[in-house]
Amino acid sequence: MKILFLSPPSKNLDFPPLGIAYITSFLNKNKHQATIFDGHNHSHEEIISAVKKIKPEIVGMTMNTSTRFEGLNLAKEIKHTMKIPIILGGPHPTLMPQQLLENYSYIDYIIRNEGEYVCLNLLNALEKKEELNKIKGLSYKKNEKIVHNERAESIKDLDMLPFPEYKFFNLKNYSKHPLHPKEFLKYPAASIITSRGCPFNCTFCSSSDLWGHKIRFRKPKKIVDEIEEIYSKYNVKFFFFYDDNFTFDKKRAIEICKLIIKRGLHKKIKWLCKSEVNAITEELLMWLKKAGCCVIEYGVEDGSSEGLKFFKKPHTMEQLFKAFELTHKAGLEIVAYFIIGGDHESLENIQIKKMVIEKLNPTLITASLLLAYPATDIYELGKKRGMWDENIFLQHCVGRKYHFGVPIFYTKKMNLEKMFEASADIDYWWNKKKGNLKLKNILVIVVNLIKNRDFSKIYSMGKSVMINKIKNQNGV
Repeated sequence: MKILFLSPPSKNLDFPPLGIAYITSFLNKNKHQATIFDGHNHSHEEIISAVKKIKPEIVGMTMNTSTRFEGLNLAKEIKHTMKIPIILGGPHPTLMPQQLLENYSYIDYIIRNEGEYVCLNLLNALEKKEELNKIKGLSYKKNEKIVHNERAESIKDLDMLPFPEYKFFNLKNYSKHPLHPKEFLKYPAASIITSRGCPFNCTFCSSSDLWGHKIRFRKPKKIVDEIEEIYSKYNVKFFFFYDDNFTFDKKRAIEICKLIIKRGLHKKIKWLCKSEVNAITEELLMWLKKAGCCVIEYGVEDGSSEGLKFFKKPHTMEQLFKAFELTHKAGLEIVAYFIIGGDHESLENIQIKKMVIEKLNPTLITASLLLAYPATDIYELGKKRGMWDENIFLQHCVGRKYHFGVPIFYTKKMNLEKMFEASADIDYWWNKKKGNLKLKNILVIVVNLIKNRDFSKIYSMGKSVMINKIKNQNGV
């Protein structure tokens, strides 16, 4: 069957959507004709034109919560002009299948969670005109009723999947990470997923709902084979290990490092990974550094034990400080992620965050607003308190109470204006101090806020930045 996968129009992304890249290679291996048209740096009109030219029998589309309406608008026009079936997959459809099928008549099928086998089984059934009730992980319409088949089992052996198909992406079109090695800036970058699943239950994240609580690991040899192939085919010299926690299995992470070194790749590439601070040891960091890792990202989220408890983070403050101390000693750059918001948040807690940031001394920080994504504890808590109801994601979510199309979780102790100010204040203050404040990144944020008519955010954030500049000029 001839299927075309799409990603919605986007700009300023670091890496292409690997989900559809995996499914595409898996379907082609199993005798279907799958291609991708990547929406990154393309307009809605250009994507529609490509669909008409390719003339697929069916279209599949990946969608997250922030891009849901870009995807839905594409799906609506494709259905209207070509009258072909539309499949949705990815985080938002997985978590909100009933709502999407109930409210958007042009959506035919939703593939929940991992897509490889569900999509294959669906295409095989459609080709043979078989019933769909036995396809696990599928949601669809039948006789005006919405059917949700039981959840598909997680793929136990990830190594049996072929490498994701990169040839449909122009890697040079993607943005560079702020800490991208300068010597590799003229080369494209790529991301790799070495595991699926997350055992933690952070209140703001739905990763475990999407991939499952049990982590499934790929073998080191397959991972390094993939690195070697991407390096050879696409001249990629900077890699981003996209796992939620690349170092969860320290022994496996060290094995990957040793194999990178054995093949001499550490002399040709650099790479970045994410980790929880409770997984860090001196030995692990030594091997990461030897194998070419130059940046590690930590989800710190808060600077108080109360905040860590609210976010259900799996680390302690003691582990946090120790991990940063060891990482600095190993000579790695650090990106630290913080969240502004929560029941514990206050102006006093913001000052605690700033003191902790100074002590941790990361290379770069991001202080994000607390957003209520579907299926998260934060979303359910806000719903319970009457901040929104289950129809919130049917709205475009534009304006003061929303960010990136998602509702903001705020409290009386920390209202929206104070949250905007604190987020801009921390980002500007620290990244300016470390010399990592990029005018281009600021302009992208401002342009997006203007597009969404978020003028109150521009005022609050701009005021915070101006106050910071005045303090700096006065030597405060």
